[in-house]
Amino acid sequence: MFSLDRELFLLLNADADAQDWLIGTAYFLAVHAHWLLLALVLGLALHRWRPLVRPLAGAVLAIGIGSVACELIGMMWDRPRPFEQGLGVPHLVHGGSPSFPSSHATAYAALAFSFLLVARYRQVGGALLVLAGLVSVARVVVGVHFPLDIAAGAAIGCLAAVAAHSLVEWMFGIARSVGIRKGS
Repeated sequence: MFSLDRELFLLLNADADAQDWLIGTAYFLAVHAHWLLLALVLGLALHRWRPLVRPLAGAVLAIGIGSVACELIGMMWDRPRPFEQGLGVPHLVHGGSPSFPSSHATAYAALAFSFLLVARYRQVGGALLVLAGLVSVARVVVGVHFPLDIAAGAAIGCLAAVAAHSLVEWMFGIARSVGIRKGS
């Protein structure tokens, strides 16, 4: 067995006087083939996962819009958290940032509604909405938010998703009309 292994090695191993292109190609493949693999995998993912572009673009945009809205509202109304008011039992160490609206509820709702608004991803959106609800309720259970903070955050996230979805559809429409994207 070891002799066959040795013979195959000697047969396949390039001689010292082998062609430069053979050595160069072998070197590239031995050292840099992972870049080719990465390019292939990304190309396949973009081809197969292309329908995900819209809900993901919408989600990123919605989370951004929702986060800005939460920051602006928090700057205008610095509502203390329940534990800062001596209410309940804080089970989570948290800083004294504004409680209203909940940025967690906003982000999770924005993500969930971004998928709910795209017909082929409504099941994913539904699962994300359940997760958003669980996270939101947990924020109340651990004492860092009031239920109204959660409800307002969810509403902001939903509105942010609707706005982002509209903007993404508008951008894809422009791209399609100028021939950047074919089909949808």
